[in-house]
Amino acid sequence: MIKKIYIELTNRCNLTCDMCYRHSWDNTLGDMDKETIDKLYNQIEKPITMVFGGIGEPTVAKNFEYAVDKFKEFDLEITTNGIMNEKKLLLICQNFKNVIISVDGTEADYYDIRKTDFENVKRTIEYIHNYRKKNDKKLPEMEFAFVISKVNKEAIYKVIDCASRNNVKKILMSHLLPQNLHQQNEICYTEYYNELGHEYVKLVNKYAYFGMRVVVSFPFMEIKTDRICHFVENDYTYIDYAGEVSPCYRFANTYTEWVFGREKTVLKHSFGNILKDSINDIYEGKKYKIFRDSVLHVDHPSCVDCDLRDGCSYVDDTEFDCLGNSPSCGDCLWNRNIIRCT
Repeated sequence: MIKKIYIELTNRCNLTCDMCYRHSWDNTLGDMDKETIDKLYNQIEKPITMVFGGIGEPTVAKNFEYAVDKFKEFDLEITTNGIMNEKKLLLICQNFKNVIISVDGTEADYYDIRKTDFENVKRTIEYIHNYRKKNDKKLPEMEFAFVISKVNKEAIYKVIDCASRNNVKKILMSHLLPQNLHQQNEICYTEYYNELGHEYVKLVNKYAYFGMRVVVSFPFMEIKTDRICHFVENDYTYIDYAGEVSPCYRFANTYTEWVFGREKTVLKHSFGNILKDSINDIYEGKKYKIFRDSVLHVDHPSCVDCDLRDGCSYVDDTEFDCLGNSPSCGDCLWNRNIIRCT
């Protein structure tokens, strides 16, 4: 049974961040229309968590306010860059249980990545914090999402300070997913034991927890045998603005990524469309169940550390793997706890 649905209200965004894989897209931009929102609303029942997220910025969607009003009876979460007006901020404070804000630095560090002043997101963080204090509320909770690279890894300390001042619940760290060879040189994770990475984790945790009482959740710092897909394990799914149902963030779009110096094309994969079939029928359909079972039982190859990967054509894209799975999760850095979903 589906427990959480990620809704892509739009794949448009009001920022152009350096590390976003929108730069390698060849996708049509669009917004979820009211018909699709209504269809989804009529197909689902509580209890279920709805996450307004995706690669676009949900608050710029044409039907953002309509979707909030439609799903306000559900547990609502939102992943956002935090750049919005006060009207939308108040709407979020009144209706959402959790707000995950992208904060990859402060001041110059933030500007270098997000191409906007930190003051713009700082106002949002302080608004939510002050709203809770003024109204004596614990909700919405706030989390920060921090994408770590060699460029900004020292900025985490000031981000922790900001989290502490504003009663932020947690900082979720994820590694950079390279979009080009230049970014490949900026990653902080390795194929084998990462001594520098573990020392960094130790120092940050010491500062965060023992100094500021802020919880920092780290990804793995090197490739490990463990492979766990949080989308499949926890019964999550993803619906794009056109109603297409994808299994996760990774397969929601076609784009290019780099895996330890190898260029790879990730192909969008849909198991159906909610305008034609119900979300439950799609989720329980034969093809989607076969896919989930293969991921749950790790019945797919480990391309990341395979000795034959340099001469294998299956690693060029995600259409198939050498065991016949489609789409292929063999090179997925999400199920390695390297790249992380909010």
